[in-house]
Amino acid sequence: MQLIPFEENDYLSLYEFMRPLWLETYGGFLPKEQILFLLEKYFTPEHLCEFRKKGYEYYKVDDVGVLVIVDRGADTYLDKLYLIPTARGKGYPKFVFDELLKRGKDVVLNVNQSNARALACYQKNGFTVDERIDIDLGGGMVNQDYVMRKKHG
Repeated sequence: MQLIPFEENDYLSLYEFMRPLWLETYGGFLPKEQILFLLEKYFTPEHLCEFRKKGYEYYKVDDVGVLVIVDRGADTYLDKLYLIPTARGKGYPKFVFDELLKRGKDVVLNVNQSNARALACYQKNGFTVDERIDIDLGGGMVNQDYVMRKKHG
């Protein structure tokens, strides 16, 4: 298993890689309108450029997933971790979390409260809930998230 930094051409195909993953991941509990809005917000070339300017780092997890992180000083924020369905249950999350902890900081993330699969994965790997937050996306759309943390050391 390895984390491979994105090259320029990887950004161009990211939206198409993420679209089916997001529809599968969130289709059971978020309206399709909200899923498509968030895909646009996070994965179109113009928005990717803005996130990269803010220090977000993009990695391929082998050829089966995507990891997006940003250093926030006191911690490493895990912004995105998505795996294709055939890669699930094969230890990739543990590998990623172990790699991130090597940075010497806590790992913090947000997860949708209704995303039972992700919640179970994070809890299994030692993350605990710090708080519950609602993020107003506008247009009547709200993300209801947990902020979770895995302590370094």
